[in-house]
Amino acid sequence: MKIRAERDLSRIGILDYVLMSLGSCLAVHSAGLSIQQPAISYYCVVLVILGTCVSYGIRVASIRSPFIKFDALFYGVGVVCSIVFSNELRTMMPEDGFPREIAAAGWLSWMIILGSFATWQDSTLLFQAIPALALFGLVGCYDTYRGATIEFFAFVICLATLFARAHGREMLRKAAESGYFTRGLAPGSPIPSVDTTPGLALKLKQGPWRWLAGPEWALFSALAVVLVSLLGAPVIRRSVSGVAGFVHINPPTTRPRPTNPAQNAGDVSGQSVRIGRPYNHVLSRPLIEAKLDHLRYLRAETYNSYTGHGWQNSVGLPSVPSDPNTIQLMVQGQMKVAKPYTFELRTLRSLHLLPVPTEVTNLDVENATATEHTDGTFELSTAAVEGTTIKGTSTEVPPGTPPTHKFSPPELEPYVDLASVSARVRQMAEEVSKGKKTDYEKALAIQGYISRQIVYNLDAAETPIEKDPVEYSLFELKEGYCTAFASAMVVMARSVGIPARYVQGYLPDSRRQEKSGLYTITDADYHAWAELSFEGAGWVKFDPTIDAVSKEGYGLGDTGETKPWYLRTPVLVIAGIFLAVLSALLIGSASRRLPGIYRSATGKSDLDGQIIGFNRSLERIAGKRRLVGQTLSEFLVGLEGHLGAEYAAATSIDSRFTKALFSQEPLSASEAALLQQDVRAFRKRVKSIRPVTLEATK
Repeated sequence: MKIRAERDLSRIGILDYVLMSLGSCLAVHSAGLSIQQPAISYYCVVLVILGTCVSYGIRVASIRSPFIKFDALFYGVGVVCSIVFSNELRTMMPEDGFPREIAAAGWLSWMIILGSFATWQDSTLLFQAIPALALFGLVGCYDTYRGATIEFFAFVICLATLFARAHGREMLRKAAESGYFTRGLAPGSPIPSVDTTPGLALKLKQGPWRWLAGPEWALFSALAVVLVSLLGAPVIRRSVSGVAGFVHINPPTTRPRPTNPAQNAGDVSGQSVRIGRPYNHVLSRPLIEAKLDHLRYLRAETYNSYTGHGWQNSVGLPSVPSDPNTIQLMVQGQMKVAKPYTFELRTLRSLHLLPVPTEVTNLDVENATATEHTDGTFELSTAAVEGTTIKGTSTEVPPGTPPTHKFSPPELEPYVDLASVSARVRQMAEEVSKGKKTDYEKALAIQGYISRQIVYNLDAAETPIEKDPVEYSLFELKEGYCTAFASAMVVMARSVGIPARYVQGYLPDSRRQEKSGLYTITDADYHAWAELSFEGAGWVKFDPTIDAVSKEGYGLGDTGETKPWYLRTPVLVIAGIFLAVLSALLIGSASRRLPGIYRSATGKSDLDGQIIGFNRSLERIAGKRRLVGQTLSEFLVGLEGHLGAEYAAATSIDSRFTKALFSQEPLSASEAALLQQDVRAFRKRVKSIRPVTLEATK
């Protein structure tokens, strides 16, 4: 029995610290992975675990010391430091921490880390949930880490269990303060400390609170919430997506910048992108306003090495040492038939990677410095803030004058690499292009085959980890979105000897074109396509998604969310207003039927105070505490002989308390005022009555 008492809910134990630490670790872990930086995740997790161990050690060592009562002060200092010194703390993390665009994720993570060193009582243990919830909220807005949902559900389970245990300890404190554990003892007996007295929880359950819900009920409730969320979250998400689109939150940087500003700004060797993953639904937040002569692709980044699971840059992209306002033409081959055109961009948010039409020959960036890479992409060494204007000139081969032969000099060998391309994909590329006279015709044949073979579906299933995503999309799943189409185009073109690369950028939606010719480009316009190298034309784009069959509501330009009429925003707003009005009416109607205690003229708090004072006077006279399950009427029976003439006044007050608490006809204002006067007068009169224990000893 002693072992059970040591393990009950009387005191904060190691399980509480495990629950707090696990929940905090899940939050910081998901934040790091949401920006594809596992090093940041592991760094934060290790510090949180270290802080938890320190807090537990302080808790054990100082359990009887008033020092642990200053945990809130230390926690507050940590919160202030995480915000005031956010820049300094950010640089202490791997990879320079979270990007400046999402600085809030950085100081929230440090708030959790520093707070874990000062969680010595229930209040600070539970407060850790606040920055953790905020961090999960940011990760949910970015929607770049699929595992965040599972980690959030695990966090909810930890929080619910921890909250139930803390609530149980708070109930124990209330019970101790009420005199439950000292009933039958003389008034003034010391109240047992919940933190240092084991076994109180078991003792409490032996009384009228034996059916009190414990942490196991909280755990089952949290699991039920998770189950309901899994079933209802898709409906809720579709319901609020129309409103959520107005929320402005800077997304994490998709391509990390060099950590050392002195390094070559274009050196992104080793950067990678995974394909075959579920589509990450993003908010359609405006990014750029583009003034173009017609709809054009805007290139942002390129990749040359296929890994069997995605793409990497196996070679660096050295920057071009030239005046940013007179960018040199950087394409392989000579653009003999290319025609120039002008463009103008205006940033609507801060960005570092500059999406531009191909191929740029002149660029003028307002209040920022642009660095060109040898692959024709641009990076802004100084972030272009909202409202920055970029003007430039590009050249492109007209559609009516297609190139004939591939351009494959030695420097383009990385773009014909077939090391990770399956034999089945190579064989199919050769079969599809068989009999074609020119390389360009072969490329068109491959593009047409991919368009017919794969159905465009933003809701396509994830590629199993053991399978090649290109082969899986072409021959098994036969579904996918732009990353699958572009990857298939690149590897199949390489299979017939044409240099090709994987490109990501933006394809403006013509539905968001204004009458003035401006295109509003949003995050949802992010797209992938292939570029093939041809003699006299440089890099030529090929996009198999254009002619592909699309699943309804999940095609090119869609958000991947279909909403029936009853889930559209106007209907939901009207329904919400109706439910709010109905709830107000029901609450108002119910309040008119509440007992008099809630409608007493003196108010509930005044009535409670009078009852407590009346009870204290009776306990003083009785020389013992009233049992928790004993009514005032039952307690008065034992005092009838000792109260004498005051017994009638006491029973009258007790009956009026009963009416105020339980009668359907509440006390009037005059009755409440009179009851208050009578209680005060009664307490003054009985002050002279000596306690029963003293009278008995006399």
